[in-house]
Amino acid sequence: MTANLRFFLAGAATTIAIIAAGFGGGALFASSASNQVRPARIDHQVAAPAVRVALPATSEPIAPTAVVAIDVAQEKTQQTQLPLRAQSAQTEERPKTRRELREERRKLREERRAERREWRHHRKLWQQQEASGNGEISPQ
Repeated sequence: MTANLRFFLAGAATTIAIIAAGFGGGALFASSASNQVRPARIDHQVAAPAVRVALPATSEPIAPTAVVAIDVAQEKTQQTQLPLRAQSAQTEERPKTRRELREERRKLREERRAERREWRHHRKLWQQQEASGNGEISPQ
C-alpha cells in the first residue's frame, strides 16, 4: 500500500512540475516577444508625410459664361481683380482654426467678467445708498 501511494504522489508531482514549466516558459516567451521593437512598423509610420487636403471654397458648380472679345488692358485688370475677389471669398468662408476659436471664447469670457464686475459694483453702490437712507453715496 505504501508503494502505491508513493507512485501516485510521484506521478502527481511530475504532472504539476511539467504543467508549471510549460506555463512558465510560455510567460517568459510572451514577455520577451512583447518587449521587442518592430522597426519595420515604426519606420513605416515615420516615413509617411503629413498630407494637407485643400478643398474648394464652395461645392456649387460654376455657371458657364459667354466669351467676349476684350482688349488687353481690360483683360489685365480683370486678371488682377479676380484673384483678389477669390482670395477675399476664401478668407470669409474658410473655417476658423482652433486658435481663433479659443481667442473668441477668451474675449467673450472677459466681456462677461467685466459685465459681472460692473454689475457687482453698481449693486454695492445701491446697497450703500439704501444703508445711508438719504439717497447719497457714502465714501468708501
